[in-house]
Amino acid sequence: MHSTSVVTVSESTDSRKPARSDKRELILDAAIKVFARSGYHGSRISDIAREAGIAYGLVYHYFKNKEEILRSIFEQRWGGFLEALEGIAAGPQPAQDRLLSVAALILNAYRVRPDWVKVLVIEIQRSARFAEPGQLDAFGQFFSVVGRIIRDGQARGELRADLDPAIACTVFIGALELAITRVVLGLVEIDEAGDGGRAHYLEVARTVVEIFLRGLAVPGSPA
Repeated sequence: MHSTSVVTVSESTDSRKPARSDKRELILDAAIKVFARSGYHGSRISDIAREAGIAYGLVYHYFKNKEEILRSIFEQRWGGFLEALEGIAAGPQPAQDRLLSVAALILNAYRVRPDWVKVLVIEIQRSARFAEPGQLDAFGQFFSVVGRIIRDGQARGELRADLDPAIACTVFIGALELAITRVVLGLVEIDEAGDGGRAHYLEVARTVVEIFLRGLAVPGSPA
């Protein structure tokens, strides 16, 4: 979910005069850390300014209030996430491989950007603000991309065509959402020795896809 847009901007801008987008990005990154650490309601604009190393009043030069900061965090980071998903969905691989890539992307996101995922799960998805039209529409795009992979797999004869792709999509995303929520809430211990937990998340991704496609029954059993 990491976007390279910040690097591009900073490389093409005179280092003696920071671009507005650079300063704005600095504030958003600081806000993610503060919200993840103290929660949205337990955080103040002054906390964000201190984390960013800038003057308190400068935050209001870029954002009207704390709510706009949180909304901007969602819109910007989620946009980069959707771009990555679109790239996976557009690939020529079999549906199973693309679903595995989607699962790995989502689950590995916590290893790469734990603060952002924590803010998304706890401060956005688990709050009333998630019902706002803009955020519902953005999350709907997530369902649309995964649904496209499933329908394509059905059309190719790789997935069962007698099942509703919309329901299948909901089941798949729901399993991944609960898997990542367990991690965010500290309900599962992860051995991060050696690879920072990468192997664990890949195994969870593989298990989710395997259960989604084939279930728990032993092949040939009368289950």
